[in-house]
Amino acid sequence: MKFNFHVSPNLKGKQTTQHIMRDLTIGLLVIFLCACIYYGLNYGMRYVLQLFLLLACSLLTTLVCEAIYAKILKIDIKTFLKNSFGWVTAIILTMMCPISITPFALIIATIFAIVIGRLLFGGFGQNIFNPAAVGRAVIFAAFAGATTDLVTSATPTATIASNYHWLPATPEVFDSFLSEYGGFWNLFLGNYPGAIGETFTLAILVVGIFLIVRHVIDWRVPVMYLGTIIVMTAIIALVSGIESYNGIPALLWYPALHLVTGGIVFGAVFMLTDPVTNPTSAAGRVFFAMGAAILTVLLRMKANLPEGCLYSILLMNMFTPMIESAMDGNQLKIAKKVWITFACFCVLALGVSFFAGSSVEPVRELNTSSSATNGATAFEMPTIQEEVSL
Repeated sequence: MKFNFHVSPNLKGKQTTQHIMRDLTIGLLVIFLCACIYYGLNYGMRYVLQLFLLLACSLLTTLVCEAIYAKILKIDIKTFLKNSFGWVTAIILTMMCPISITPFALIIATIFAIVIGRLLFGGFGQNIFNPAAVGRAVIFAAFAGATTDLVTSATPTATIASNYHWLPATPEVFDSFLSEYGGFWNLFLGNYPGAIGETFTLAILVVGIFLIVRHVIDWRVPVMYLGTIIVMTAIIALVSGIESYNGIPALLWYPALHLVTGGIVFGAVFMLTDPVTNPTSAAGRVFFAMGAAILTVLLRMKANLPEGCLYSILLMNMFTPMIESAMDGNQLKIAKKVWITFACFCVLALGVSFFAGSSVEPVRELNTSSSATNGATAFEMPTIQEEVSL
């Protein structure tokens, strides 16, 4: 039997893995700097020291775990650490957590993220699930009450989910929500407590554009993810009868509200774009992003959890092999199948939007008792709400 092999022409890009991870690290540290500035100006130096303590704990834990792994496999430790890029996972995981999380909880979560999320599958490039998302899920499930004595206020995500059902339907109700956090512009800038790195929507978008221009991340993933969420929430606003706000149609302000609360933008730029755990083909990444967006909106509107990005990422990671298999082959020959699949995802998104918009009761009247509670100042609330994060 004779086998014939035909070597395809290949194009080699200028970007290397080291360069990609360097730019990604710089982008993450820019967001971390924003967190330091915010907490330093609004809460004091003690909070800034807490930020550095948490980051140091996660980085050191990552270093120890990977060094032990390399030692067991008799791999040169220095070379392994240099090419594993574990520090990226550590930084992302730290910035997904609230500042009030205990260092012990973050250390345990880092161990799960690095050992279970990465090393168990063979290390960098072979993991199935996003490691940082695995670590954050551990904190969410096992350490929800593990907080320090740092004092912060209730977060927008927890407030709008519990008191407004994600549907503030009138200008008066929406004004009541915005007044608790200094207005929409404050939400956009990130001038409120939450997960350490997820609140700074404007800064994350700027960093995201930088990473796209540098070809560090694929633009299709954040654009399709955020775009699908915008379209779905606009349909929900239309179906549920949400009113205009200061002359701005609900089709505009309601999707924007979803983008500036919680970890959607952070997840779109730093989590969903992970090249290891999402499909390799362009079409596959589009479907991966659309699926994550559909799950995010569904979980936000109908689940008991106020956020949906974290679990949408982990769920879509499970579907990555199936998407890869479905999109395998000559891209020109499977073009028809790609468009049919795209149409199916659009129909699914439309169905979920109508279901959520018609089954969730919009809030049209103010609850004075809830508003009084949530309107407390930053130093009157005992702890930060854990649910804000991805």
